[in-house]
Amino acid sequence: MAEPFKNLVSAASIRRLGEAVAAVVPLDVDAFEAEALRGLDALELKARVVQVAACLQPWLPASWEAAVGVLVAALPPRDPALLGHAWLWPMLQVVEVHGADAPEVSLPALREMTSRFSAEFAIRPLIARHPKHAYEALTRWCADPDEHVRRLVSEGSRPRLPWGMQLKDAVRDPTPGLALLEHLVDDPSAYVRRSVANHLGDVAKDHPARAVMVATRWLDAKPSRQRLVRHALRSLLKKGHPGALALFGTTQAPVEVSRLMVTPALARIGEAAVVSAELRGEGKVRVDVVWQWPAARGGWAGKAFTGGERTLTNEQTWAFQHRLSLLPVTTRPIRPGPQRVWLRVCGLDVGPVEFVLRGEGTLVGP
Repeated sequence: MAEPFKNLVSAASIRRLGEAVAAVVPLDVDAFEAEALRGLDALELKARVVQVAACLQPWLPASWEAAVGVLVAALPPRDPALLGHAWLWPMLQVVEVHGADAPEVSLPALREMTSRFSAEFAIRPLIARHPKHAYEALTRWCADPDEHVRRLVSEGSRPRLPWGMQLKDAVRDPTPGLALLEHLVDDPSAYVRRSVANHLGDVAKDHPARAVMVATRWLDAKPSRQRLVRHALRSLLKKGHPGALALFGTTQAPVEVSRLMVTPALARIGEAAVVSAELRGEGKVRVDVVWQWPAARGGWAGKAFTGGERTLTNEQTWAFQHRLSLLPVTTRPIRPGPQRVWLRVCGLDVGPVEFVLRGEGTLVGP
């Protein structure tokens, strides 16, 4: 079994952090470690980061400029394996909490830090409180030789970064962030281009028509951007947004769907179910699978999954199949009981069909 992600912050990482800072300013590593470890086992990842940062901050100089200087001086040499420097995350948390009102000092520090461990969370309070100063710096960084700095530009300014504070102004008006993406859409680093796609995907959640307009312009200018654009518009494609579907040539003609079913009709958590149907039509046909389950507070919750695409003619039938994993995951809390499945075919919903899900370990049967 994989080690829990929260163990990125552990006794070993705390000691390494203490030793790095102690090499710059006086710090009692044993005392710092003992305080930071108090109750740590019961905490999840972000709570661990917050606790360690709170224990580190009192050992830093009172002057914020001096404190930032200590943090930068304690950084290790640059290393492409950024995850190996997760022990630095509490440093970034210190900047996130205490540096948001000092952009002249904090922004250059984050540029250095992000080359060791991503500063995408720490930069967001600076963008929210000092947008002019922050966006000026981000614009300059679009030409930075370090791909990690360029990725910080697109990732740190995402309107709805997972795990990060929401940039409410960017949610309302994504214009400043979109201007940054224009510099990065053809970045030589796939790491940066993936972030560009995720940023445009955030925009699509609140401004779908604008996201499609930007994507259309990008593809018209350079068709080789199709992979990036498809990833950016993935949520709109799963929702059947007409503009997003048309951008990728999905047929507008009717598609005949028959023999839609889910097998087995009675399953249990931890197994799998297969959704099948026969489709007949003409043109490029896209199918997404929408699975709905009982919501915690009544009604239905659900998730859409990409089923596939195929070009059909009148003489062809697509024997469609899609496997649904019934394993619970943190992003999809499965609940026993009646389940519903729809097919979203070229943006139109067909169904539902139902199956019953029993709790894990229960027998499948009447």
